[in-house]
Amino acid sequence: SGFIAYAHFLTADSPLLFWMLAAFWFAQQITFAPNAWNYGIAGFLTGIATATKYNGLAVGIALVVAHLFVTRHESVRRIILSRQLWIGLVMAPVGFILGCPTALYEPRKFWHDFIYNYTVTPRYGGQPDRTAYLAALGRIREIVGIPGAVLIITLAILSCLRILRRRDLSNAATRGYILSGAVFLLYISKMGAFPRTVTRFVLPAIPFLILMIGPALQTVERRNWCRRCVIALLAPLLIYNCICSYLVGKRFNDDPRLTAQLWMSKNVPHGSIIESSSSSPHWSKLPNFDAREVNLGLAHRRGASEGETTDLRLPHVSGHVELFRKILPEWVQPYAVEKEKNPDEGLFTAAALQKRDPDYISVYSWNYQVPSQTVRRYYGDLFAGKFPYAIVFDAETARVPAWIYPRTIDFLAGRITIFHRKN
Repeated sequence: SGFIAYAHFLTADSPLLFWMLAAFWFAQQITFAPNAWNYGIAGFLTGIATATKYNGLAVGIALVVAHLFVTRHESVRRIILSRQLWIGLVMAPVGFILGCPTALYEPRKFWHDFIYNYTVTPRYGGQPDRTAYLAALGRIREIVGIPGAVLIITLAILSCLRILRRRDLSNAATRGYILSGAVFLLYISKMGAFPRTVTRFVLPAIPFLILMIGPALQTVERRNWCRRCVIALLAPLLIYNCICSYLVGKRFNDDPRLTAQLWMSKNVPHGSIIESSSSSPHWSKLPNFDAREVNLGLAHRRGASEGETTDLRLPHVSGHVELFRKILPEWVQPYAVEKEKNPDEGLFTAAALQKRDPDYISVYSWNYQVPSQTVRRYYGDLFAGKFPYAIVFDAETARVPAWIYPRTIDFLAGRITIFHRKN
């Protein structure tokens, strides 16, 4: 169900999984047919995976390890100067350029964006400068659940013992284990070096961990009693995973913001002025609501028109510019100011609210759980009743049962509150 959750997001994580596995398949084919085609396509797809998301580059280790398998009896010089190897290595940047053509005609911008993201991403939330290998491994249970994680890791260890006992590098299962293990270990070693570890960072490593159980399953297949034991384990595990996958969809369906949309459609009269925090639903998208958005964070914005429903969108004040100033190198600051676009906090005052004079105010919890004291004070006063507005709708994401996974789904947990101006 950890994979099901990410099917709901328009992120690059699911496409990244596809390209990494495609590149891995051709790298594995090299161990059977070490021809230029398999080398070239493995390298090309590695480049595409990297263009999809930079951490996709980790799958490139499979090409190198596969090459070492087929050339292990040759001299070091022949291994390094192999024509097929260089075809694969050259095709990797070709694939990257085709997947990210802007790197060619905007190289300066590409480099600045890359180095900024590479520096900022590991500590985006202000995490201390330290490694987080245990936290990265702990994310496995968020993707496959604790029972699944225990079973997969146990079988992967048994596979390792089986390979050490067999000591046969010509065996297909052994090669598959070593190739997938190389990708998994390289990927986790890099992601674990990040102080900030989120589930989607670890997600692409899981298929390679699952592939590592192949030798153990091969042993199970040959022994009837083992097969019966595994089936007895898998049956309840599959049922458990199906239930958790169903509950993922239900948790999205029970998002309080959906209920808030129904309330807004039924209760807000035409011609009202709504003030919305940035993570509130976009009311103008509702069918038959006939509203227009005004982005208050823009310098040259259109004002509200008389007689039409208007949604005044407040910007999100992340506080990242100030945060990065404290924890990141000095050279990051100009890029942080440009990319994070710290909005005007003057919008979050009693005087500014009085000037806007909205009929309704919609607030989502992410937007007041920020470092900015001005923003927190503004929303704190609103909830404390210091402004002439009363709560007419208030809903929060339901608590997650302790036995299901994933425990946390990005962007889902929160509270939405709608205020109406007192008469």
